[in-house]
Amino acid sequence: MKALLFACLLAIAADAADAQQRRPPEPDRTADKPPDCAASMGALTKDWSGEAYAIDGVTLGGAGLKPPLRLWGVQAGELRDRQSGQETVAGMRARAALEDMLDKGGHKVKCRTMRWDRECRAVAQCTVETSPAPIDLGGYLISSGLAYGFHLEEALPWEPRAGQRYAGAEAEARKASRGLWPAWLGEK
Repeated sequence: MKALLFACLLAIAADAADAQQRRPPEPDRTADKPPDCAASMGALTKDWSGEAYAIDGVTLGGAGLKPPLRLWGVQAGELRDRQSGQETVAGMRARAALEDMLDKGGHKVKCRTMRWDRECRAVAQCTVETSPAPIDLGGYLISSGLAYGFHLEEALPWEPRAGQRYAGAEAEARKASRGLWPAWLGEK
């Protein structure tokens, strides 16, 4: 009887080992980790000011600026559709509005960086120097209805209530059907 039980246990163990070999490989979890941006881009600078231009609706480039800056707290339509490669109306409108606001301030911006994003862009809150007061670019895009809040739970050390301010501006833009909100809400 013991010999029969031992033979059954050996057969079960062999089946389990065979099944383990047929399993698909585990996914590579290292692909989910963000790249080491500091190693490839250098240390994250705390502040940047200079002349900037709009790469897309949420990204700024500038003379001597490496890496590009991604505006904190906002998400706009993609400039190009990922499948077709065609420019999108939402993305073009957001980039045009950002570029227009930069133009009003002579393209002079001041930015405070917070962290890296997955694409090794520096995430920053940026203002354009206009008269009589500087304008927060992210807040401007949200209040214009050309962007919406993104990761607003992430508090800025220098302005802890920025997320609340952006969320309020988004609610007002949505209620007033400004910018792209009619299309985003499926209205005609």
